[in-house]
Amino acid sequence: MVGHETRNTRHETRDMRGSNPSCFVFRVSCLSVVLLTAGCDTPSWFRKQERDPIESVVFRDGKVVPVDPVAMRSTPELAAAHELYRDGKYGKAEAAFHKIAENTKNTPPVAEEARFYEAECLYQQDKYPKACDTYHKMLIDFPAGTNRDRAIRRMFDIANYWLDDTRGEMTAYREKVQGERWMVVPAVFHTETKKPFLDEEGRALQALEQVHLNDMSGPLADKSLFLAGGVKFFRQDYKEADHYFSQLVQFHPNSPLAPEAVRLAIISKHMSTGGPDYDGRKVAEARIMVDTALRTYPELAQKESGFLEKQLGSITLQQAQKDFNTAEFYRRTGHPGAAFFYYEIVRRRYPGTKAADLAIERMEEVREAAEREQPKQRSIFEKAQESWDRMWGNKPKLSDGPDAAPAPSPPDAPSPKPTALPADMLPHGEGPR
Repeated sequence: MVGHETRNTRHETRDMRGSNPSCFVFRVSCLSVVLLTAGCDTPSWFRKQERDPIESVVFRDGKVVPVDPVAMRSTPELAAAHELYRDGKYGKAEAAFHKIAENTKNTPPVAEEARFYEAECLYQQDKYPKACDTYHKMLIDFPAGTNRDRAIRRMFDIANYWLDDTRGEMTAYREKVQGERWMVVPAVFHTETKKPFLDEEGRALQALEQVHLNDMSGPLADKSLFLAGGVKFFRQDYKEADHYFSQLVQFHPNSPLAPEAVRLAIISKHMSTGGPDYDGRKVAEARIMVDTALRTYPELAQKESGFLEKQLGSITLQQAQKDFNTAEFYRRTGHPGAAFFYYEIVRRRYPGTKAADLAIERMEEVREAAEREQPKQRSIFEKAQESWDRMWGNKPKLSDGPDAAPAPSPPDAPSPKPTALPADMLPHGEGPR
C-alpha cells in the first residue's frame, strides 16, 4: 500500500483487535478438545501452518525488518484510541484514529483499522457526510481490508437515509396529482449535521454508485442500482434510469428486485427515445426486454400481462411510424422505388395498424413511378456490367441470375489474369511449376 510500510505476509493470524490473547488461546484449546472428542479431523483452516524464518517483514529506514504478525495489528496508540471509543469520547477518539491513519510508519492493517474507526467516530457524532467520505477513502486505500463489508453497509445506510427526503417529495407530488395538495416545495438547504448542506440527493446517488462499484456481486449491489434507478425515473431522466435498471436485470437476474426492474426498464427505454423521428434502437431494446419479461419472469408476465401487451402495442406503433416516415422521405425526395420498398415493409411487418393501411394507399400512388424508374436502374446495372467486361472479360450478366452459364470468350480475347506470378514476386527458392 502506497504511503505505508510494505510487508510480505503469506499466512496471517486472525484479527486480534480488542481481544485478550490468553482468552483467545483458551477458546482455541476448547475447540480442539471438542473436535478430538467427537472424532473429527482438524479442519484445514485450523491446522498449524509451517512458517518461514522471515515471513512478515516491513521496509524501514532502508532495511528489511521482521515484524511479529500480531504486533502488526495492534499498537499502544491504537489501543488507547479504542479505549476512548469504548468510553463514548468520539471527538477525542476521532482525532486519535486520524493521527494513526495518517502516520505512514504504521502497518497497513493498523492504518486500515484506524481509518475505519475514524469514520465510525464521525458516524456516531451524526456527521454523516464526512463519515461517508472517510469510509470511501478507506475503501480506496484498502480495497481488501477486513472492515470492507462494514464500510459498504454504512455507506448504503447513509445514502438510504439521505433519500428519505426524496421519498417525501414523491409522496407530496402524488398528493398534488390527486388534488390533496396545492404545491410542492422541495428542500434545498439542510442545516442538520446528518445531511449535506446542498445536493443531498446527488450525494446519495454518489454513495450508491460507490457501494455498487466496490461490491458488484455483494448483497447490496442490486439494491443500490434499484434505488439509483428509481430516483432517476422520478426525475424523468429516463436514459439514466434505463442504465441502472438494465444493469440490475443483466448482472442480478435472480434478485427479488429484478421483475420490477424489468418493468421500469421497459418504460424507461420507451420514454427515452423521443418519438419515431429519433433513433429507434432503444425501442428495439424495449421489445427485447418485453420478451425477456415474458420468458424469464412468469410471475411478472401473469401479474402484468395487460401492461406488457400495451407496451408491446405501443412499441409496434412507434416502429411502424418510423418505417413509414422513412418511406415518406424517399417519396418526397424523388425515389419511388425505395419508397415502394419501405411501404411494403410497413404493410408486411405491421398489419392492422393505421400506418399499414396508409402504406397500401401510398404504394398504389408510387407504383407507376417505381415501374418507370426500374428500366433506368437496369440501364445503370448494364453500364456497370459493360465496364466489368472491358476490365476482366465476359462475365455472367447480372440479369441472368447466379446459375447462368458464363458466356464463351472470343478467340482473341486476352486472358483475364496471368497464368503465373512473376518470379520476382514469389518467395525465395520458389518459381512457377
